[in-house]
Amino acid sequence: MRFPKSSDAALNALLQTRFPAAQAAGSVSPLPGSSGQSLRLEWAGMPLVARRDSATLQSGVSLRRHYRALKRLAPGLGPKPYALGDGWLVSEFIRGDVVETLPDAGELAVLLYTLHRQKRFGWRIHLLPLLISYWQQSDPARRTPLWLRTLQRLGAQGEPRPLRLAPLHMDLHAGNLVRSADKLRLIDWEYAGDGDVALELAAASLDESERQQLITDYARHAALNPAQLRLQVARWRPWTVALMAGWYERHFWQTRDSEFITLAHDAWNRLKNN
Repeated sequence: MRFPKSSDAALNALLQTRFPAAQAAGSVSPLPGSSGQSLRLEWAGMPLVARRDSATLQSGVSLRRHYRALKRLAPGLGPKPYALGDGWLVSEFIRGDVVETLPDAGELAVLLYTLHRQKRFGWRIHLLPLLISYWQQSDPARRTPLWLRTLQRLGAQGEPRPLRLAPLHMDLHAGNLVRSADKLRLIDWEYAGDGDVALELAAASLDESERQQLITDYARHAALNPAQLRLQVARWRPWTVALMAGWYERHFWQTRDSEFITLAHDAWNRLKNN
């Protein structure tokens, strides 16, 4: 079994500590879309994911918090965590199909309501520091007046007062959902934390008609006033769109991949038109 030379010893030692009687076997390969930061591997016949510490690459990401989030989740919501140490997090690889499009609003509302009823993680999500860090860690030539005005306006407003605090996933898109044994499970919990349930709905990768249906269905399950929830989601939308734009800008500066510029332009246009 071979690992990247820079980290093979640390990961191998962590696996031997967690599974001392096991013999290494199988294969290892990068997971798609992880920029080489996550590996799919087999160890003693077990399918695992090994995630490398990427805190220096992504603001607000912590392997320790990721591990703690997975430990707190009820079985079946996310992958089971196995080990943390030496710059690696090892967890279950969920067998199943990564969904190509998000499920209908009814099924998604049930999944999110189930998550939001879990015990809180113990740390709050604060968006303004993230927005500022994305500005600071982006291409200086792309720090536009619109971006600066957006930061100043949101900073002056302050984050909306939570409607209901709960543990959030905060990276809800099709690639982070796996249908396993006819059940939906969430993966990639690096941005998880406690926050407003309306923030989760505002941040989900949906078009606006889908978002409105999700709000209606979620409000019914959560016994919330739909109009109040809809208003709260609308308050959070400028924050989440700015967050996406900043994330794309930061990743463009890191990778020089022009695809991130296209995505950032789309987000900036949405902010400009609101």
